Amino acid sequence: MRRRSEERQVELITKWDESTELVSSKVYNQYLHDGNTRGFKALDALEHAFDKVMREVKEATVAVDVPAVWSLYNMGYVVKTRESLFTIDIKHRRDSEFAKMVDFALVTHNHPDHLNLDYVQRVAGRGKPVVTNFLGYTGYTRAKKVFKFNDVEVRTSLIDHGGHLVDFTTAFEIRIGNFRLYHTGDSGRGTEPKLETVWGRPNLWLLFPGCGLNTLKAVEKIDANRIVFGHLWELGHAQGHRGRLDKPLILSRLAEATAAGCKDVSVAFWGDRII
Repeated sequence: MRRRSEERQVELITKWDESTELVSSKVYNQYLHDGNTRGFKALDALEHAFDKVMREVKEATVAVDVPAVWSLYNMGYVVKTRESLFTIDIKHRRDSEFAKMVDFALVTHNHPDHLNLDYVQRVAGRGKPVVTNFLGYTGYTRAKKVFKFNDVEVRTSLIDHGGHLVDFTTAFEIRIGNFRLYHTGDSGRGTEPKLETVWGRPNLWLLFPGCGLNTLKAVEKIDANRIVFGHLWELGHAQGHRGRLDKPLILSRLAEATAAGCKDVSVAFWGDRII
């Protein structure tokens, strides 16, 4: 993804904030059921995002350790390496179209905005691993464990979603040759001491700076080269809920991450190719 200027990023955040605020969680759930966008620009964008990601995944060739990474929706990402294709927390009306393509799937926790059971069942049904802390497929673990899938190593560790959901989320530290990727799902208040990257400084951290996480402390601790915020405008949450990570929260967290020393922090919009 070509880096956007700060001014352009704020402009886009404002536009997306306005268009997504028009979509209630009820309308979003109706769309998930019948695919009718009902003329809402945000839902049209969500459909376009899937088409774009699917097309680019099929066309992309990866020849080095640095993977290709796409933002699909919420904390959902598609990752392509030289030898593998996998997903993290994808949730989209059409996500099962990826089931026959991926080598494995990663799911951080058991919340419906990070998980489509039909998708993971299809992946598991094809004999592919599904790494979770709550489903009994090949890949289930609640331990600190390292999995090896083709050219990808995945290290799991449990973190807190929030004070009432202790050890609820699996953080994924991912190593592809010399490239290190960190995805922490929903990481909440007080879980900063549990954040850890034993393989060194992440090249990219896919972060949701909500759920009460102390962004300043977390960013200082992990010291990632680049941070990209996810969980943007998650439409299953009620309008005005912080789970949508709307404009005021995004801008404040961007400022905190920058103050903590990260020189490359941004947001990825639905359908963006991040790398």
